[in-house]
Amino acid sequence: MEHEDQQVEQIKQFIKEYGPWIVAGVVIGLGSLFGWRHYQDSQTQAAESRTAIYQQMLETLQFSEGDEASARAQALAAELEGSEQGALAQLHLAQQAVNQGDFDAARSYLESAHATLRSGELKSIVALRLARLDIAREDYNSAEAWLNGIRSSAFAANVAEVRGDIHYARGNHAAARESYLAAAEASVSGASTALQMKIDNLAGHE
Repeated sequence: MEHEDQQVEQIKQFIKEYGPWIVAGVVIGLGSLFGWRHYQDSQTQAAESRTAIYQQMLETLQFSEGDEASARAQALAAELEGSEQGALAQLHLAQQAVNQGDFDAARSYLESAHATLRSGELKSIVALRLARLDIAREDYNSAEAWLNGIRSSAFAANVAEVRGDIHYARGNHAAARESYLAAAEASVSGASTALQMKIDNLAGHE
């Protein structure tokens, strides 16, 4: 009992010397610490849950066919909306839509993924896919806009090649060949077989 009385007196003395606001700050600080730990734990659990749902969606696309499987995959992707896993899920749905010839649906999935992703590299990859898709849709201005939004020099070769595809689709063969040559020069490994075929096909169009 005497020991407890001493502790009470020590606390009173602490409050008297340092003021109630400092004591309140200590309490709030401890509360924030425990709250942050709880938040981190909940975030980890949420991430694990999203990963499990994403895996289910991949398995649905890989091992199932038909409208029912497609609807199931879309429902799973909807559960991940707004997350990185959700954006990746939409990339797979976009690929499925392209395989089915539904370019408008594919574009919608890709635009949603691009808006959600935080990684600059992933956003650039999606922008390149959108540009290629817009070329297939003959929306060349939109395709150029997606390319113009890619700032990373790591994608310089890809951007130049797709820009060449836009020129070619518009019938600007000389400009297309220049872009293809720029793509080959910017590529660390040199021109791919497909890119070299594009260059050779436009020989003489300087």
